[in-house]
Amino acid sequence: MLLTLVSLPLVAQDNIVDRLEQIVPGEGVVTIHQDARLNSLLGMVYNPALNKGKKLQTVGYRIQIYAGGNTRNAKEEAQKAAQFVKNNHPEIPVYAEFVAPRWVCRVGDYKTIEEADQVMRMLKKSGNFKEIAILPNQLINITL
Repeated sequence: MLLTLVSLPLVAQDNIVDRLEQIVPGEGVVTIHQDARLNSLLGMVYNPALNKGKKLQTVGYRIQIYAGGNTRNAKEEAQKAAQFVKNNHPEIPVYAEFVAPRWVCRVGDYKTIEEADQVMRMLKKSGNFKEIAILPNQLINITL
């Protein structure tokens, strides 16, 4: 009976959160505040076949290379900026779209601002864009 009581705490510590929050004499104390639903996901194995075709949204950054008005000319300018990037940097995703109340052209899908900054500096050097800025943006990833 005593052996069972002593081994219970060891069995309960089956995930990283429990191990990090364990109090060890002579060491610091770690406290983790998170939604209980996250604990339920720990130790699960990701199976892409179950998520086939699902779209996942993440927060990231895009570089705005053009922002115009609500005119046909602004639409053409946004498409012209998009075509320049497509021709000179085909590896960069391009989005020329109407975001009320104006036409914009944004490029890239960057997870960090550092990645976006590196590409923004390269695009600035081309001299083809009057105003260029990094903006936070929802990025959509499609799982396989």
